[in-house]
Amino acid sequence: MVQRIFSADSHVLEPPDLWTTRMQPKFRDRAPHLEHEFNGQTGDFLVCAPLRPFNPTSLGCAGIPPEDLEKFSRGGYAVCRPGSWDPQERLKDMDADGLAGEIFYCGFGMSLFSHPDEEFQRDAHRAYNDWAAEYASYAPKRLFPVANISMTDPEEDLKELDRIKRMGFRGIFISNDPLAERRYDNPMWDTFWTAVEDYELPVNIHILTRQGGPQVGANPIVDGVTLPVPAFRTIAEMITGGVLDAHPRLKIISVENDIGWMPNYLKRLEWYSYRFGPRFPKLKGQNAADIWRRQVYATFQDDVPGIRCRDLIGVENLMWGSDYPHFDSTFPKSMEAIERNFEGVPESEREPILGATMLRIYNLQDVVADVAHPVAV
Repeated sequence: MVQRIFSADSHVLEPPDLWTTRMQPKFRDRAPHLEHEFNGQTGDFLVCAPLRPFNPTSLGCAGIPPEDLEKFSRGGYAVCRPGSWDPQERLKDMDADGLAGEIFYCGFGMSLFSHPDEEFQRDAHRAYNDWAAEYASYAPKRLFPVANISMTDPEEDLKELDRIKRMGFRGIFISNDPLAERRYDNPMWDTFWTAVEDYELPVNIHILTRQGGPQVGANPIVDGVTLPVPAFRTIAEMITGGVLDAHPRLKIISVENDIGWMPNYLKRLEWYSYRFGPRFPKLKGQNAADIWRRQVYATFQDDVPGIRCRDLIGVENLMWGSDYPHFDSTFPKSMEAIERNFEGVPESEREPILGATMLRIYNLQDVVADVAHPVAV
């Protein structure tokens, strides 16, 4: 039986004063800040013009049923899981949910990837990275931070990459849909990708991090279904543009895009790579789907179709995550979700998906070697 469960996709909800206290003084009058009412709506709102105001309860409402969310949304930070920003409380939630450790990402910081002031955006991400390092330091063998990198200026972003590597971050978190003039297969990023590869930092590409604006609009049902599409395009462009072949030790993580769609997309990628491959010399005769399976990994939290098709994706490429403390989270019933998803899955395949692959690609085996946690599924 799998003795320790690790989440490869968890989050924080940043404290509301993070940016007003940590950004450079010249930006603080425009920094994300808390307002308790907006346009006649009661609740807490993180405001950072020109981005649309954001109700933080959606990032701290794990375990709240849909029918209660409207009432919950009026409660603000006071009703959110305190473990979202308090590491001591987080460890209590992790223990209650049966988790030995977590890779964690930002919360509201996802929205900041679309802020049009690039210098402001970079400083906001830097401020988050400083705070995340402090948060993780409370339990360095159980909380593993991933740093936000703006991907707006190769030289400036390389400086931040160097800095967060020295700080002990375990990966980088970048936009799932960069602007047209700075797609990730653009040669402007060559030096950056070389450094990422040398540092052995996995590249995390997460839903809801577009540089061009919000990904969810007036129809959240339809928009929610299509959330994985930008990440697929971005990763596939990196493959067809030769980035992954030029950097064979680069690891790309598709985060919270789920996995049920992947067998079909990989089949289509395989076919169109066969059909049009000769037009893409940077593939060097390789099939794009083979490169994907070699260097691309994916997280999910509750995706029975994906697990049933796991052999078509690659068992060693998959990682489970709880998505704590978001609405989509399996908390506080992660063990139930795992049993539902992994029904009939042998232990030899559960082991990598529920933690071993995460530990391997983030180079955490030695870090957690003496972390004991009485979980068995």
